[in-house]
Amino acid sequence: MKYFISTINFAPEMKEKISDVIPKMIDNGIKNIEISSLHPYEKDLDLTKYNANILIHNFAPPIKEDLLINLCSPKNSEKVKEFIKERILLTKKLGQNYYSFHAGFRVDYLTALHDYKDALTREQAMDKFVLELKDILKFSEKEKVHIGIENHCCIKENKNNLILYNISDWDELFSRIDSRYLHLHLDIGHLKISSNEHDFCEKKFLEMFGSKVIATHVHDNTGHKVDCHAPFGGDFWFNEDHWRKLNNLEYVILETKSVGDMNYINYMIDFLEEEI
Repeated sequence: MKYFISTINFAPEMKEKISDVIPKMIDNGIKNIEISSLHPYEKDLDLTKYNANILIHNFAPPIKEDLLINLCSPKNSEKVKEFIKERILLTKKLGQNYYSFHAGFRVDYLTALHDYKDALTREQAMDKFVLELKDILKFSEKEKVHIGIENHCCIKENKNNLILYNISDWDELFSRIDSRYLHLHLDIGHLKISSNEHDFCEKKFLEMFGSKVIATHVHDNTGHKVDCHAPFGGDFWFNEDHWRKLNNLEYVILETKSVGDMNYINYMIDFLEEEI
C-alpha cells in the first residue's frame, strides 16, 4: 500500500499552478503526489519531467475549455469521454495504472441548490452513465489502466441532482458492470456526509462495496452540509473496523486542506499507518 498526498494540501484554494505546486511538494520530501481538480490551465505542462509518482484525478490536469466531468451529460458526454481517455493514456505515460473521476450528475451544471428543469431522472442518468462507462472500460482494459469512480457528497437538497452517493445506486452499478478494472474510489469525507444526510449505514456500505475499493481520499468534516476537507487525528470517525473492510486497498490519498504543514501531514500519515 502506498500513501499519496493530494495537491490540495499545498493549494487549498486551487488557484496555484500545478507547475508551482509539484516542485514545492517535492522540496518537502513528497514523492507520491495526486493532482487534484480545479488547478488553472497551463499550456504545454509536462508531468513526466518530475521525479515523483504522480496520479491524476478527475479534471486534472485541466484543458483550456471548462468541462464538467459528467458521463451522464446528454450534450457533453462525448467530450467527457475524450478527456477521460486522454487522461487514461497520460496515466499510463506517467507509469501508473489507476485514474479516478467523479460519479455522474443528473444536471449539466451544478451551480446552486435548486431543481433543474432539464434534470435527468435517476433511471435516465444511471442508464447513460452505465452506457458511457462501458465504453470507457473497454478502452481502459485495453490500456491496462484501472478506473475509480468517486462516490458523491450529497446533501438532502441535492438528491435529485446526483447519482452514486447511496447504497442502491452503487449496488446497481456493480450489478450492471462486471469488470476487474472498475472500482469505487472511496471518498471518506463524502461517505460521512451522504450517509448522515440520507440515513444509511456507512458500515453496511463498506461491507457491500469495500472489496471494490483500491484507493481512498481521506479527510474529515462535520458530517453535514459542507465538505471542508479538514485534517484529522486521534478522534477520526473512520476507525480500524472501517479500514478492515477495505481488503484490496492499494492507495491512501491524503486530501486535506492542511496548507502545506508538513508536521501535520506527517502526523496524519503516522496516524493512518497505525490504524490501517
